[in-house]
Amino acid sequence: MALLYPTFLYALTAIAIPVILHLAQLRRAKRINFSNVRFIQASKDVTASQRNLKEVLILLCRICFITFLVLAFAQPFLPASESTVPTDTSQVTIAVDNSYSMQNMQDEQDISLLTAAVDQAKSVIDLFPASTSFGLLSGNNISRSGTVPASDAASKLDELDYVANANLGLQNRNNEAEHLFYFSDFQKSTFSPALLSQFDSTKQLHLIPLKADGISNITIDTVYLEDEFLRAGGDNTLHVRIYNTGVTAVEDCAVKLIIGGRQTSALSLDLPPQQATEAVLNFKFSGDISQSASIEIEDFPVEFDNVYYFTLAPSQRIEITELADRTGSPLQRLYNNESFFRLIQFNANNMDYARASSSNAIVLNGLPVISPAILSTVNSFVQAGGTVIVIPPANGDANSYKSLFQALSIPADFNNATATTAKANIAAPASDNPFFRSIFADYDPKMQMPAAVRQLSWSRASDDILKFRGGAPFLSRFNRGQGQVFLMASTLNEQYSELAGHALFVPIMYRLAIASYKQEQQLAYSLAGGTIHVPAVPSVKKEGIYKLAKDSLEFIPDQQVREDRVFFDIPAEMDEAGVYEVRLGDSTITRLAFNYDKKESFLEQYSPDELRGMLRQDQQHIHVYNYGDTFSVKGEFEKRFFGVKLWKYCLILCLFFLMAEIALIRFL
Repeated sequence: MALLYPTFLYALTAIAIPVILHLAQLRRAKRINFSNVRFIQASKDVTASQRNLKEVLILLCRICFITFLVLAFAQPFLPASESTVPTDTSQVTIAVDNSYSMQNMQDEQDISLLTAAVDQAKSVIDLFPASTSFGLLSGNNISRSGTVPASDAASKLDELDYVANANLGLQNRNNEAEHLFYFSDFQKSTFSPALLSQFDSTKQLHLIPLKADGISNITIDTVYLEDEFLRAGGDNTLHVRIYNTGVTAVEDCAVKLIIGGRQTSALSLDLPPQQATEAVLNFKFSGDISQSASIEIEDFPVEFDNVYYFTLAPSQRIEITELADRTGSPLQRLYNNESFFRLIQFNANNMDYARASSSNAIVLNGLPVISPAILSTVNSFVQAGGTVIVIPPANGDANSYKSLFQALSIPADFNNATATTAKANIAAPASDNPFFRSIFADYDPKMQMPAAVRQLSWSRASDDILKFRGGAPFLSRFNRGQGQVFLMASTLNEQYSELAGHALFVPIMYRLAIASYKQEQQLAYSLAGGTIHVPAVPSVKKEGIYKLAKDSLEFIPDQQVREDRVFFDIPAEMDEAGVYEVRLGDSTITRLAFNYDKKESFLEQYSPDELRGMLRQDQQHIHVYNYGDTFSVKGEFEKRFFGVKLWKYCLILCLFFLMAEIALIRFL
């Protein structure tokens, strides 16, 4: 223990006053007048020893009163436990994590973690002198550019609200504050231990973790369409992955599909703990323009991720380039019957290479020879993300096809088959084959299938769509580069194959063409950041400024137009989930849906012991506090850095001994 003003101890000589009075009281004779002789006997009952005990107790109370009164003025204290204590308290920084995970409830309390953090931050303000200025950090950027006086700091903290991006940039703080207090739930999914190594070692960092009541949360992980080709008026299926992060199962979780502001589908799911469950919702897409949509669930107390936004845009027409050696191919009649296909036909001598490269799919239908120019175009097309369908010729140049297969890294070769070679039956597709989903009204494993001559053989395909009954592949898919190649084992010539006249021919060729379609934009994007690209407006490819707008909010992202597309980064200040319009001037180009970062939905926390385990021996400037309420955090900090002030306890003892003296005089 130490004294702030030790000279006050000289006042302890005042103890001599009650001692002298006590001794004088004992030597003085007392005259007692009795008005009635009946009281004489009663006075004899009070012995000298009892009277002396009372006087001694009163004396002790007076001595203790004077002693603790003097000590109160001397201001005793227990020194701070930290060996190096920053003495400059003119500026202090308080950082509050106000990310959406702070919606969770505090352990054994009926308040949110953010409310608890604000309450504890206010108690820190009370620790310092009124002259101290405070820098306040949060995802709202309050007081990021300066400091506020102590009188305004509490009201600034009350203004905090939840935000999507609560990156406070603690490692980049370069100011005069000796102390930085960081209040957070320290999520394992978002808090980086590297932050502790990057903080200025000459400053004191105080980590105050807040314990949540639980880590249970239900979040929508992702959504995707079963059929990416979205036709107006057509039926489709939406797959929704819902993740239960908690350790207990959730029963009857309601899932709703909203399209254009109207509920179109709903179901209830049982969600096992700590795993994803897939919901399947059927819907009919109406309209010929992009529509806002969302998946909604019910969960409490963390509610920010209960809605997942996405957009549904009708697919554009699929352009197919067919290279064939003859006119009147079955593909011409097939694709021209549907308005959402556009077939462009060339032969090997008049091919428009630029037009072919801009199409969705290229069909090599029975070309006798693959020229070097066609080979180069096809290879570049596949590597860039295009789809190529290879149908071999009846009699073709095997060497040129071998060069094509080598360029595409496809292990295929001709079998020297002719029209007189016996045809092999094609096996019925498996009932669970996703390529044939929704094609069969009533699946029959014994359905009549076509037969074909096996002209090509290959192995190690990415996916075998159809096989011969012997197990050899008839139609396979090879993933190459950013694109894909579909290879058929037989020509469509009637002498070699019965496929062109079979009922399966139409849906197979439709599915091959649809597989080449890629949406211009994703169903949804994340606010976590990244680069997004959408088609640029052709007439003003290099003019105008693209904006992102939602209701009254409007943002101008960093943008660049190249190759008929506009690329832009998500603005850091754009932190509200929802559907935004991409505007150019007064025109709406498209709609984009943005959702919160998925990491924020996983609520598991680092405990104080785990945080301490991240610290090295040389990181004595970082202090981790135990879970506790406002009083415990305040008291622990005072003990560490300011010491324990004892003058208040001395005043309490003064009052105690004063009351004890009064009681002894009156009642004993």
